[in-house]
Amino acid sequence: MKKIVYLFTLSVLIVCLGACSGGSKKDTTSKTLSSDTSKVSGDMSEKEYFDTLISKIDKVTTDNYKSEEYLFYDYKTILRDPKKYFSLKVRIDNLKIIQISDKDKYTKILANTPNGDLYMLFIETKRLETKLLETDNITINGRYLLSYEYTTTSGSENSVPLIYIDGYLLLDK
Repeated sequence: MKKIVYLFTLSVLIVCLGACSGGSKKDTTSKTLSSDTSKVSGDMSEKEYFDTLISKIDKVTTDNYKSEEYLFYDYKTILRDPKKYFSLKVRIDNLKIIQISDKDKYTKILANTPNGDLYMLFIETKRLETKLLETDNITINGRYLLSYEYTTTSGSENSVPLIYIDGYLLLDK
C-alpha cells in the first residue's frame, strides 16, 4: 500500500512540475546544446557553447600536432551520424570563405568546398596568424564536433558540420 501511495505522489509531483515548467518561456535565440546538433540555448552565449565543446576534446599543441592524422571524410557520412564522429580529425582542402564573424574570443567562418559542401569553422581569434577575408581559400585540419544549425538570411534553417580548427593554410594571398 505504501508503494502505491508513493508512486501516486510521485506521479502527481511529476505532472505538477511539468505543468509549471510549460508556461511562457522567453526564447531569445534559436540555439540549444544537444548531443547531435549545435544550437546554443537561450541562456548560453556562443562563446560559452564553444568553450563547452572545446573542453570535451583533447587540446592540440605544436608539440602533439601531426598533420598526417587528419584525413578526408565524406561530407554526408559525417552528417548522418554526428555522435559517432565527434572529435574526429578531418582535413578539408580548398575551402572558400563565404562569411566571417570575429567577435570576442572566437572567429566563426562559414565556408564551402568547390562542390558546394558547407562547413561552419571556428578558431580562437588570438590563434589567427593572418587576417582571413571573405573569398579567401584555405585548407584546414580540424576536429568535427557536431552539426551546426543556423538561420540563413532568407530565414530558412540549415545544418552543416561544425569544425574546430587545429591548423590552417591560407592558399592564396
